[in-house]
Amino acid sequence: MTDHADVPVVDLAPFFAAGATDADRGAVAAALGDACERVGFVLVAGHGVPDAVLDGFTGAARRFFELPLEQKLAVKSPIGQLFQGYACPGQGVGYHTSERQSFNVSRYDTPAEAVAHGYPDDIGAVLFDALWPAEPAGFRSAWRTYFDEIEALAGRLLRVMAATLGLPESWFAERVAHDPSTLVANYYSRDIDSGHEPSPFRFKAHVDGSVITILHQDDGPGALQLHERGVGWRDVRPVPGTFVVNIGEVMERWTNDRFVATPHRVLTPPAGDDRTRLSAPFFLKPDLDAVVAPAPELLAEGEAPRYPAMTGRQWLLRSQDDIVAGYDSTVRFAERVLS
Repeated sequence: MTDHADVPVVDLAPFFAAGATDADRGAVAAALGDACERVGFVLVAGHGVPDAVLDGFTGAARRFFELPLEQKLAVKSPIGQLFQGYACPGQGVGYHTSERQSFNVSRYDTPAEAVAHGYPDDIGAVLFDALWPAEPAGFRSAWRTYFDEIEALAGRLLRVMAATLGLPESWFAERVAHDPSTLVANYYSRDIDSGHEPSPFRFKAHVDGSVITILHQDDGPGALQLHERGVGWRDVRPVPGTFVVNIGEVMERWTNDRFVATPHRVLTPPAGDDRTRLSAPFFLKPDLDAVVAPAPELLAEGEAPRYPAMTGRQWLLRSQDDIVAGYDSTVRFAERVLS
């Protein structure tokens, strides 16, 4: 047995190819569905995100994180929000270890802009003003271009997942049409003293509160690991040309646990390995007015829903409260890790 988790690679391209047959589409849907049910993680190839867009985004992110700290702090959240602007080690209520910096943006630059595009008037409770840095040049353009591409990929994934489940292809899309999703770049280095005690984890075990998460990770030191049922913690190996996609709690609830939100974590590399690491998760979130509950269409006769209904608004506000409180998700999900 290797240290690598059994994460399937699924090529999405045949599902969307011109002239794709029902058999072509069915094979992709079956492969993706198996990964979502059995592992909760999948590596997607044939994703349609241009290499130049990804390279532009990661290059801009690295150039920003390499700036002097005082320049980065100029775009730190003035209200201490995790999903707004820059956060440095030692700040961010338990979410920034001794090595993690991050930069965060949402779909629109302001809540007012989102409302103008059809979002509810109270979107400002979960979506915050963008804080764009003056340097490096082209930073905002690179991030906005990448955000559009990765959100489009999320839409394609949801179409395949709907087909897997026997739902209309628009079922999920209708519930994320006005999503307050977040794109984050995490930069791990050892050049800022946070005051934290050394830890074996750059990010402790958790499951994502998203619908799905789409992650780009480079091959820098410090392993992303998932907990493989009946086996234990294993590395999610970067595969060139793919994105890591994992199921979030919202999708788990919509499918009544048919798709699984798997605990995962990030390890601290061995002492002496001072290379940097960049990872960039996109957290797809439900509309504020979406119902977060098992889909009646997916319940077998006599099957009870395992979760009570919540609105997307209630779900996202609860998630933010957990962040502010520094909630330790390793306790909440201990039964998943040990099962």
